[in-house]
Order: sequence, then structure tokens, then C-alpha cells
Amino acid sequence: MLHQLPAELSVYIIQTAAFQYRFSDRQSVVNIAMCNHTVYDIVAPILYHTLVVSHNNVKQLSSLASSRETRALAQRMLSHVRFFLNRSPKQHPLETHLLANVEHIATSSSTSLRYWAAPTLRSVHLLNLSFVPELLRITPSALRTITHVCGHLPMFESSDEWKTFFRDAAGWTRSLLERLPAVTHLGLTRDLPRAFDFHFKDSISRFDCTAIETVVRTALQTHPRLKCIAIRISGAFLETRRMDLEMALRNVYDPRLRVWFDNRPVEDWDAHRAQSFLDIEEGRNIWTEARLL
Repeated sequence: MLHQLPAELSVYIIQTAAFQYRFSDRQSVVNIAMCNHTVYDIVAPILYHTLVVSHNNVKQLSSLASSRETRALAQRMLSHVRFFLNRSPKQHPLETHLLANVEHIATSSSTSLRYWAAPTLRSVHLLNLSFVPELLRITPSALRTITHVCGHLPMFESSDEWKTFFRDAAGWTRSLLERLPAVTHLGLTRDLPRAFDFHFKDSISRFDCTAIETVVRTALQTHPRLKCIAIRISGAFLETRRMDLEMALRNVYDPRLRVWFDNRPVEDWDAHRAQSFLDIEEGRNIWTEARLL
């Protein structure tokens, strides 16, 4: 029936169907793609746009990419991937050269970024990961194309990352932005445990609002390309130090600064990590949720 329609309308119908059912009825989209080579070329960029790696499929993906019989197929499929979402905390099943066209990464696994060199990379969302050790894994050529990046702030006063690499908050900020010359959106996160966590008192005492103010002020003054700095704070901090942070950030007085006080309970780190991935899958992130003070 479709062959009786104008080519543009046929393509539109196939694309619309593939997009609508790519998650809810994936097998049907696969069946559509198998009709012929022409339809496959239309459907494949939609079908394989987002690659989600989890403990349920990590072994299958590894076998698909490494097997001599399926390697060529894996390369064709993975060439369409634009969004790489790694939910597997300990394993990364694919060599990064197979994901050469990826534009967006969200991951809680440091091994996901090892020697990443995709020249198309535009955004990196580090879930429960600090900036510096992870960004050091990405090649400089890939870092030069990133416009959106989000990751954990160090724990300031007693942070080995803070002291070993940069000595102070301003130095940490300048060094980070030097690695990211194209960045326009900088996301800073800090997740604190709830009161029943044995790290609670220690984490609260080490949370330095002045250091956050220094990071924000330094970034705005030294990196003119910045269009937005978004800060996300979750956990017990909301109950104890929110006013302190608001006062510190109001001292900056810049319309590019936004804050997301995430008051959803952080019961444990596994639940928090799962919620972070759910947010991304539903299109909710630090850029959509952060607001002006």
C-alpha cells in the first residue's frame, strides 16, 4: 500500500511509526526495518539512535561486537547511535571506536569514557562521578567539541581531588574549563546522604558554600562562552544548609546562574542512581529543572 503513495509521504509514515513505537513495541519496529534495504535505511537511525547498556544486555552487546560473525552487523548498527546511556556500573562492553558518531553520553561508569575519541561528542553527563578523573580519560580532540557537561563537585575542604590537582576552588574551575574550550552549559552536582547514613555529619560539615560561590564566580569571569551554570543539590543538604547556599549564590548576581534543589529523598545510593537514569530517560535533567534563584 505504501508503494502507491508519494515517496515523501511513505517516508514520513515509516519514520513516524518507528519513532512512536521505538520503545513501547521495539520488535514491531525491527520487523518494519526488515522489509527491505530502503526501509531499513529509513528506520535504522531511529531504531538505534539511543543505546542503553545495562546488566541485562551487557554480555550480549559484548558478544555481538566481538564475534567474527556479527562484528560487521554490530558496526552498522552502532554507527547510528547518537545517545549512549550506560547503566552498567562496572562493565563497558564496547570499544569506543565503534561509537564514533555518538553525540551525547550519560554514564555512572568511569570505564565508559576511557580513551573516548568521537569527534561528534556534544554533551557528557557524569552520574555520581567527579569531573577531573573522568574527563582525563577523554582525548583532547573529543573534549574540544563538548558544549554541555555535568558532573560532581569535589567535597572541597578535605578533597584529594581539590588539593592534589588544583589546590583551591578557583584553580580547579580554571583547569576544568581549559579542558573544555567549547563548553556553554556547565552543570555542577552534589548529592549528600540522609541523616541515617553514617557519613551524614561528616558530609554536611565539609560542604563549603563559599567554595561553590568561588567556582561559579570564577567560571563566569574566565569563560565568556558560558551561557548557563546549573547547580543541582539533593539529599540532606536541603534540610540543613539550603539558606546558606542561596545567600552565597545571590552574591554572584548573574542571570546565567540556575539552581535545582532536588527535594526527592535519597534513601541509598543505588536508588539515587536509578532515579538519575530514569530522569534522563524521561527527558528530565539539570538543564530542564534548574531555575533562577
